[in-house]
Amino acid sequence: MKKTDALHKEIETIKKEIESLETFRPTFQTKKFLRQLIGERMNIENQIRKIFSRQKSKEEEKQSRRTEANKKRSQKMKRVWNYFRAIQKNYLPHMSAKELRSQFSKFKKGLETDVSEIIWRNPSP
Repeated sequence: MKKTDALHKEIETIKKEIESLETFRPTFQTKKFLRQLIGERMNIENQIRKIFSRQKSKEEEKQSRRTEANKKRSQKMKRVWNYFRAIQKNYLPHMSAKELRSQFSKFKKGLETDVSEIIWRNPSP
């Protein structure tokens, strides 16, 4: 915010110079200098707008990244749940989902499980 404060101070000094220019009679040089000061002021205002828009875009980018991550996480959890539900429905209706998940983690680690490897590989009947 230091940069925007400095830019606001510059705008104030330019406004003071414009006010002081109005005391002189209108000549070609004063009009030219007035246009130059107004151009500088507009340029500084554009710089301030760009700084604020960058900050907003960074925040929007963060938020969109979070929502995308949450979507992907949700999709993954749905896939996993559908996988366990298919195994439970087709082969092991007596096992709870928690037991299936623990058996699957043992299978992934290469340990001995009550469920055969064929069921883990292809849960459809």
